[in-house]
Amino acid sequence: MLHYVLLFAGVLAVSTASIFAVLANAPGIAASFWRFLISGIVMGAYYRTFGFRKDVLRYSAIAGLALALHMASWIESLFRASVALSTAIVCTHSIFSGIFASFAGERFRLREVAGIFVALAGIFLLSGADTYAEPAGIVLAFIGAVSGGLYFSLARFSQSVDFRDYVVSTYLMAAVFSGLGAFVLGVSLTGYSAETFFYFVLLAIIPMSFGHTVLNYLIRRMKVVVVTGSVLGEVAGSALLAAIFLGQVLTPLAYLYLLVILVGIYLTTSKS
Repeated sequence: MLHYVLLFAGVLAVSTASIFAVLANAPGIAASFWRFLISGIVMGAYYRTFGFRKDVLRYSAIAGLALALHMASWIESLFRASVALSTAIVCTHSIFSGIFASFAGERFRLREVAGIFVALAGIFLLSGADTYAEPAGIVLAFIGAVSGGLYFSLARFSQSVDFRDYVVSTYLMAAVFSGLGAFVLGVSLTGYSAETFFYFVLLAIIPMSFGHTVLNYLIRRMKVVVVTGSVLGEVAGSALLAAIFLGQVLTPLAYLYLLVILVGIYLTTSKS
């Protein structure tokens, strides 16, 4: 029962990320860098470890790279599509986490394959009904979904190393990769307003230090697709928050297509 309470709280926490990212109004890779750096320091201080051992880095380096790509591409997509569409697409990471988990021996059932196609069909339909959407926003969100699937699945594959070391090291490696990406792309990491840094801190504390840490913890104790599939609740939560705080109200048809995506994810991740 405790695991499901934690799962609900974790999903609720990550649902705030899209709103904070839009309100920060900063380049995705810059927002990602500060989000990871602050959360890495906070969790390192809390766990009293920074976990840069060779056995930990074997997993956290890959997870950190995947997390950096996931977050930067998704945050950028929020400025090129509605929060509802962007979050719906990126939450198909639950499907991709199942695909990556299959490399460890998990097999797909027919209903799971059907669910993948239903979700993809819903994304195609929603992209046409979303008046906020640009093609680049859809592509960026899809990149975030694939890389997010790899990131979450690695939480299961890394069970041989201490969870605290893994989480802290992953967040800090994600900050390193984000910083390198910002340097290559010529994106400044400084010079933002106090208000923007306030939202960077909120991104780091609520959806990252709490939300992602809880989800990574539960992935080691529950099936990967059950945890990541439950994150589909983020789609509804983010869409509701976007309507309230950002004024992003979609057409009734768009919300219908959003439901199609959720049905697809449910078919893929449900037990029966």
